[in-house]
Amino acid sequence: MRPAASPSQPADALAVAVIVGPHGVRGWVRVHLHSPSSSALRPGLVVNLRAAGRDDLSLKLVAVDPIPGKPMLRVQLAGVTDRDQAEALRGRELWLARSDLPALKPDEFYLADLIGLAVERLRPGGRVQPLGKVVGLTSNGAQDLLEVEYEIPGRRPDTWLLPVLPHFIAEVEGRLRVELPLGMLPDALADGDDIEDDQGSRS
Repeated sequence: MRPAASPSQPADALAVAVIVGPHGVRGWVRVHLHSPSSSALRPGLVVNLRAAGRDDLSLKLVAVDPIPGKPMLRVQLAGVTDRDQAEALRGRELWLARSDLPALKPDEFYLADLIGLAVERLRPGGRVQPLGKVVGLTSNGAQDLLEVEYEIPGRRPDTWLLPVLPHFIAEVEGRLRVELPLGMLPDALADGDDIEDDQGSRS
């Protein structure tokens, strides 16, 4: 899977990283990758730098080097030549045109493409339980999370968070099918889990 960003942005552009600060005194920046294994950032590409409340900037990548042991890169951007200029870019996300991104493997997907998909899980006996709809993306600093909105009759819509981990994502094809451990869902969606789990253990 390949993390991407907000559905409010153009469909042909995806966020791949965020600038977390300067690197040295010659204008390089430290960039945190949304996907630690991403190879999307390459010298010669033009990236769009975006941040809420600030005008977009389009700059070319001059150099991209890994920072050993961290999901980060040190990046040189054309025209950024000193630490003050690099500091001014802190917090901006790096967006790439979809056409500039590496080809996806058969089992990969962009998180942005999950926005709007229905979420469901299979229950004992083959029953499909709706769990809501993906409405957004967020992060807790350690992992990416999908915001899933659900509605119970007579109540206001609410959300729960789905960690984007391979063992939770069973299938993505027109909808998102998940396999979740006990305690992951809000109480309103988890009704009957304990009973069904007990029945399964006795069968």
